Amino acid sequence: MRVSVVALFVALLLVGCAGVETSSTRGSSRTFRQSAPRASDASDEEQGGQRLHRRQPLRVPAGTVILAPAGKVSREALEMGLLDVDAFEQLLVRAGLEDVDALPLRRNPFTPDDAVEVLGRLMEEPVTLGTFPPRMVAGFLLREVLERGEVSREELARRVNRFAREQVAVLRPDGYLAWALTGRTQQKVAPIVWRNGAFRAGSFELGRFYSGRGGVFRPVDAQLHASDPRPLAEVYDDADVVSRSLDGAEDAFVELYHALGQVLSRPADSLAGLRNLPAGVVALIASSPGYWERFQYMTAGEQIRETARLTTSVVAIWGAAATTTRTLKGLASGIDATVPVLSLSAEGALVLERISVPVGRTAAVLSSAPGAAIILQRVEDSSPGDSPSSGPKGYASFKSFKRAMGPAGNGKEWHHIVEQTDGNVARFGPQALHNTENVIPLDKALHGSVSAFYSSHQYRITGSTSLTVRQWLSTQSFEAQSAFGLRAIENIRSGLW
Repeated sequence: MRVSVVALFVALLLVGCAGVETSSTRGSSRTFRQSAPRASDASDEEQGGQRLHRRQPLRVPAGTVILAPAGKVSREALEMGLLDVDAFEQLLVRAGLEDVDALPLRRNPFTPDDAVEVLGRLMEEPVTLGTFPPRMVAGFLLREVLERGEVSREELARRVNRFAREQVAVLRPDGYLAWALTGRTQQKVAPIVWRNGAFRAGSFELGRFYSGRGGVFRPVDAQLHASDPRPLAEVYDDADVVSRSLDGAEDAFVELYHALGQVLSRPADSLAGLRNLPAGVVALIASSPGYWERFQYMTAGEQIRETARLTTSVVAIWGAAATTTRTLKGLASGIDATVPVLSLSAEGALVLERISVPVGRTAAVLSSAPGAAIILQRVEDSSPGDSPSSGPKGYASFKSFKRAMGPAGNGKEWHHIVEQTDGNVARFGPQALHNTENVIPLDKALHGSVSAFYSSHQYRITGSTSLTVRQWLSTQSFEAQSAFGLRAIENIRSGLW
């Protein structure tokens, strides 16, 4: 009978005997015991950190044998508390770093450079349905370190516990809600569809966190507090009877693959042909001429599959697949800004680096907050619309945009997510407003309803009887206006507003 290498616990008759270690071609068998640290442990501590497999094992009865692939952490051992890991390390294992050598050294404090290293290791691991939710949490926490600076290990553990306290859930790529920290399935929402620049299932959006406190799901803000008192769905008490195997290497993006098939039905040989796909993925492809060359020669099915794979990997870490084009300024004093830069290799691997970038460069900002990733736009040898080096294209005026992009489509009109008001043009510049990420086609009737809503007085939203929605929104950041604009489209379409 085949022996499982995932995790098999065998109680030996000789309890209390000295531990032994055996190995086989299928994996490694380790007997855990209480013992004093080896001399090599002290050496590691003097160098500023410890590897998990070199630390003193805890709480395992003598004689307990665990069979697992060499170097791998048993999920069962982890969940039963048999391994000496803190809350942050436990999260990383659940997020996909099952190789103990991939876990970061226990340096204190944990620095932005450490965060970049761990993010790089996570992006090397495939995303499964089981690892997607905790990987979103890990990405959020690591981005916080990138944005706010170094943090103690104790504070990292406290930040992990926020997700348990707020009972945070996420929408998985298969249309199920799952608890963010553990990845455990909760309940089915609806099939995933690509709508208004994001993957959605009902009222839920891929890449966002939701609180399940109080028996209902609500969206949360960057502090994990409910951002809207109106519930999106009930938390079903009997939902955990759903049985799904999530520990294998199954693709987490199969449903995304089918959803993208609705908007990309033939091979795309120019970036203009990708304009209906996730803007962040398009920006990554545009910034990698080597990958773009390969992409153009893929079949339509291969292009859809690659886009779905990239989207899943990006959303799992950065919580967004949309971007905002902007010029780097005000990110640092002086002529350079140190920013996290995300790129795509010719083979399709995501690469993250913290580098100094001259202020004034054009970049696509992948995630709103925290720790926004930058995708640098190539400016040399560019030709409007079709060149892989052009990136998401901005224009000096709406007239220029329409001249380049043409009509919005039959029965549709072009709509600015962040409105083209005089104030917004002065604050953000025309390139940020009249570009292929901020201007989208909408059905004519829906476009009119959105415009009318912005001109109305909505006390429940603005908290004022004298300000219109447009006036209230005009003082907020570009990111806040963009997020509100997308939510307004969705809520007006669904009849909630």
